[in-house]
Amino acid sequence: MTERHSNDRLLNDALRAIADEDARAGASPDVEAQVMAELRAVAAARRRRARVRVALVATAAVLAVAAAIPFWRPQTSRREVVTEFMPLTYSGVPIVDGHVVRMEVPRASLASFGLVPVDGLEGAASGTVFADVIVGDDGLARAVRFVRWSDRRE
Repeated sequence: MTERHSNDRLLNDALRAIADEDARAGASPDVEAQVMAELRAVAAARRRRARVRVALVATAAVLAVAAAIPFWRPQTSRREVVTEFMPLTYSGVPIVDGHVVRMEVPRASLASFGLVPVDGLEGAASGTVFADVIVGDDGLARAVRFVRWSDRRE
């Protein structure tokens, strides 16, 4: 064997011995316990900071909503005044599923149901009023009620 070959073999054996020793070596139980305790402490501190951030954001949201409530609530509210539903031409056709649709209809339609508009019959020809119409899943209107708003002071 050549001298160089011999040196390479000795070096390989020494490196393998060091690697085996490193593989068997580990932290002492005291060091391992201390490292694990530090990791748990860091994780607990992060959870606390996250809870504090969530609490601050929730508090800010509650304060923002509380501050905005006076602006959402009008000083004068409007109350709907409605008639009873009155049957239409197709009211006798069975209905499985229906929807209430709010729409504007000519003011003159009040007179066709025997309802006199507040401003009298002469004003019935112009303008519109709101009506809720029950429409079946087949598209046929079954009933109507008329809607107006009344101002109410609080």
